[in-house]
Amino acid sequence: MENNLLKQQVEELATRVNGEVEESFGVLVLKVKAPSIIETLTAAKNFPNIPCDFLHDLCGMDLGDHFEVVYQLSSLHGTQLLRVKAIVDRENPVIDSVTSIWQGANFLEREAYDMFGIKFKGHPNLKRIYMWDDFEGYPLRKDYVIEPIEVRNITRIRIEGE
Repeated sequence: MENNLLKQQVEELATRVNGEVEESFGVLVLKVKAPSIIETLTAAKNFPNIPCDFLHDLCGMDLGDHFEVVYQLSSLHGTQLLRVKAIVDRENPVIDSVTSIWQGANFLEREAYDMFGIKFKGHPNLKRIYMWDDFEGYPLRKDYVIEPIEVRNITRIRIEGE
């Protein structure tokens, strides 16, 4: 009963935000475009009788041609689970911060920024959390070049010496 009610609410929300609904391993997945993430997550948090009001996790994903920010939601009042995936443009990876909805998103968004370079507009303190400040690149991007530091140093010496 509860799952059917959640599915109905998610499908109505998907229609409003031009999203797509699917199910994966028993969890509803709502896929939306980045500009509608605040509207989508606010609505999910406030579903009548079945709110998805707890943010378990937020992570970035590099799918080659675009990024996704994945929000894992559940409820403090029931057993409902919802995964929201926001599609983010690879050339301009910007999405609204959800720290205004869940303060707990703060460090999760910083991690996605640090590892993938996804910028969270409106974040209160968007800076690297794992890598040092002058680290170049984003190590979990598929196009990040991994090479030993010795190779990088030799390449820099050759470029500077030429």
